[in-house]
Amino acid sequence: MASVYFPHLFSPIEIKDLKLKNRVVMAPMGNRYPSYFFQVTQRLRDYYVERARGGVGLIIVQFTCVSPEGRGSHYLTGLWDDSFIPGMRDLVRDIHEAGAKVAIQLAHAGAAARSMFTGTRPVAPSALALRDGEIPRALSIGEIEELVDNFAQAARRARDAGFDAVEFHAAHGYLLNQFLSPLWNQRDDRYGGSLQNRARFLTEILMRARQLLGEDFPILVRLCASEAVPGGITIGDACEVARLLVLAGADVMDVTAGIGESTAVSVPSTFAPAGSLVPLAAAVRNVVRVPVIAVGKLHQPALAETVLAEGKADLIALGRALIADPFWPAKASEGRCEDIRPCLACSTPDCHGRTTRQLDLACVVNPVVGRERMFGSSAAVQVPKRVVVVGGGPAGMEAAMAASRRGHAVDLFERNSELGGQVNLAAKLPRKEEVRRYLGFMKRAVADSGVRVHLGVEATPERIRNMEPDVVIVATGAKPAIPDIPVKRQQVASAWDVLAGRVLPGANVVVVGGGDVGCETAEFLAGLGKRVTILEMLSEVGSGLIWWNRNLLVQALVAAHVEILTNSRLLSVEAGSATYVRGGVVNWLDQVDTVVFATGAVPEDGLAKALAGMGVDVRLAGDCAKPGNIGSAVRHGFEVGTLVD
Repeated sequence: MASVYFPHLFSPIEIKDLKLKNRVVMAPMGNRYPSYFFQVTQRLRDYYVERARGGVGLIIVQFTCVSPEGRGSHYLTGLWDDSFIPGMRDLVRDIHEAGAKVAIQLAHAGAAARSMFTGTRPVAPSALALRDGEIPRALSIGEIEELVDNFAQAARRARDAGFDAVEFHAAHGYLLNQFLSPLWNQRDDRYGGSLQNRARFLTEILMRARQLLGEDFPILVRLCASEAVPGGITIGDACEVARLLVLAGADVMDVTAGIGESTAVSVPSTFAPAGSLVPLAAAVRNVVRVPVIAVGKLHQPALAETVLAEGKADLIALGRALIADPFWPAKASEGRCEDIRPCLACSTPDCHGRTTRQLDLACVVNPVVGRERMFGSSAAVQVPKRVVVVGGGPAGMEAAMAASRRGHAVDLFERNSELGGQVNLAAKLPRKEEVRRYLGFMKRAVADSGVRVHLGVEATPERIRNMEPDVVIVATGAKPAIPDIPVKRQQVASAWDVLAGRVLPGANVVVVGGGDVGCETAEFLAGLGKRVTILEMLSEVGSGLIWWNRNLLVQALVAAHVEILTNSRLLSVEAGSATYVRGGVVNWLDQVDTVVFATGAVPEDGLAKALAGMGVDVRLAGDCAKPGNIGSAVRHGFEVGTLVD
């Protein structure tokens, strides 16, 4: 897949007997698509096949357990027994037929395992608990030697199943990482103490695996180059370990960072710059003579190309970017970068945040993830219908495009002068570069879809009836929910009014509601020089966010000097004052110029009710059915549009 646009990214590379058509690697990511019994499912195969079809050179299949007590959750893949080989063989065959090479990541959770999943106490190098974990049992030397063989035999099974390579997972706080870490490995035998001793477990695994696999079978190691916690692995440690691993038989170093306590480093969010982990890969590449994989928010092809061109890495791993758009490689190779559906780097419970809540993998911007067989290629309808979609937010845009793809004639009405709905407001908040990119992508996608778009046009019941549509999809969104609170002679507004520029707040602002919208609006206002106080009824702000993103957001609020009052409920607003109750005690804030409500939303479904009363076939999509977030709107709109037949 040579490319004149990104010649380094789409040049081939050979690793032992493995020949890759390009330098794009799909990073290993859990998804909960395997069966409860750790077997490959059709859903898992479909998910990987779609990424293979998209042009990736190498897929690294997710965390796969080498021993049953090493499970950190249900719905993982296993390879501790030959009974797993047939299912793995089917997976490999499907991926190969779709055009990609495939490796598998072999792992053991160690202290990150849970007895609720395994039925036994976790094991680790030392009896030290990880973040929010159980106190594990320290492994004996005999058990370590048994695990060395478990890893090697799992690698042998992977080869027998047809995998092109194996990767040993020595990062992100799992067992091999725990042995390497001076923080978690407190042993005083030959597997602890010096760096060479702490690396002994992994080097023995590599040497034993090499005996079983032969000299020409590629072995990768995913290496934690920085634990990003006091007393943990540093980049200096990682470089020394990398040298030892190469001597022991590693053919590729897959460089990452972070453990459970520093997940924000492992999964760079909107708070982290693009390519934040590249310097670590570059440092390792300087000390080893094997290919190095760089990872970490390398979502833009131009950045990935630069990393390779500057010699900082030899391959580029993409994780969330390939969840958002499986065809990222194909589009990039053709120079169609604007057609790549952008990852928002949000790590919400839809995406990486699922790991803390035991949820199946989904995506805010890609409604097909995990449902490739169900929705991947919807057949054209036999009898096209005339479909009217009202509302040009994410639900309306997805519904219109989905219906058009099935062959319907679609008209999309948006009363404002541009598409986007609430996404236009979100794009104005801090650190929303990817949201702005997504908004541009969606507008271009609608323009290219064949949907007839009517901007600045109010879709009244009469206008719609005169068009004689077969189906009307109402995606009119929601409106702010304003609590019934006494207000006297005071400027009040919704967060939406503020972000849309319809209201210019005064110098001193109270934001009521400390969810993500309220917090980000408060930070936005602080950035305009306002003095801001948040009132939140719950015991913490940002409670709907994943903990590491919540921590980063709170740090940003503190840096912006936003006052945060939790367990606080607004009672009334009068000129220059806001009265609230906190912990049963009534108090007040003086010198308040503006009160901004970020207290949720209610459906804007008046048009839907009017049309239903006229006998029109009406389908609701997005917030007008049930207020949610961008992800829920995208999925619901896509489903409603696809199911028009």
